[in-house]
Amino acid sequence: MGTNSQTSFYHDEPFFGLDIGHSSMKVMQLDKNHGHSPRVLGYGVSNYYHNEAINNGVIVDFAALGKAMRELFKERLVGTINTRRVACTIPTAHTFSRPMILPPMDKKKIQEAVKLEAEQYIPVPIDNLYLDYDISRQDKDGIDLLMVATPKNVVDSCVNFLESVGLEPVTMEPTMNASARLFSIADVRREEASILIDFGSVAIDVAIFDQAMFVNSTIQGGSDTLTNMIAQQLGISPAEAYVLKSQHGIAADSSMPSVGLAARPILESLLKELHRIIRYYDERSATRHRKISQIITTGGGATTHGLDKYLTAELKLPTRRLDPWRHINFGDLQPPSDLARSMYITVAGVAILRPEEIF
Repeated sequence: MGTNSQTSFYHDEPFFGLDIGHSSMKVMQLDKNHGHSPRVLGYGVSNYYHNEAINNGVIVDFAALGKAMRELFKERLVGTINTRRVACTIPTAHTFSRPMILPPMDKKKIQEAVKLEAEQYIPVPIDNLYLDYDISRQDKDGIDLLMVATPKNVVDSCVNFLESVGLEPVTMEPTMNASARLFSIADVRREEASILIDFGSVAIDVAIFDQAMFVNSTIQGGSDTLTNMIAQQLGISPAEAYVLKSQHGIAADSSMPSVGLAARPILESLLKELHRIIRYYDERSATRHRKISQIITTGGGATTHGLDKYLTAELKLPTRRLDPWRHINFGDLQPPSDLARSMYITVAGVAILRPEEIF
């Protein structure tokens, strides 16, 4: 979702990626002209800010986020960020998406069809939305695309915050789009139809990616929700629940199966949604003889012990964490730990954008 989508040229100037999450933010800048592998110039994650700083995707406490950002750049940055230009994510959970199948038509008619679809199916007035779309297929038989609509107050609050701290926003895009881009560039099996799962702190974004984004959706509840459910189920503090979740995981055959039992409501909601989007994909890809062959997990919650094993057993599809880091060179910088790397997937995905993709 470029901030200047009408521009017919692009500025080959550096920018950094910024992923503003529910309670923390991550930054990363890449040198994309460094041979075959982009080189990390700088990266970092902020301290936590309070949960009410962002309300339904809208940044409401500029002071809290501004303080976290200043501390990040001053005290928590590994390497350097040498530009004020920023490509920023917006939470997929606060966007609306809808797959569309259209007959052959020109760009103007596609835009009209997307607007009409949004007016009919999105429960927000069209004047309060920014609209965009991604085409996954366009040939003589028709067009498959994914419409994406974002409330203007979500986008505008982010733009206003970034400008208030002296940054220049150059583009914004949903978090899942950023993760999908990194998968499409860096994964060795990127040509296969895949389920992508971004296990965030308060929401789980899921998508099917088959050379382009095919369909996506969001389930409420994430890794923090999971921790709180374990705490309530076992009558312990969230801090103690986090330790148990980290030590024992959610597998039924773990040394403490009650932890996995407490996680079942979220996992069952996730499975229900995955079955739904798999059916949708199968119905529309039968003529192409394509089948989903793998599940790829990202996000901080992807490191939860037993998650990959659970999904593999329930869906009969091999499941693994996205590992793009062989494609990205940290150079002389100390790379993040293995457990921390999953939380940098989204910001790396937006940082790896090329200028010509924006302007």
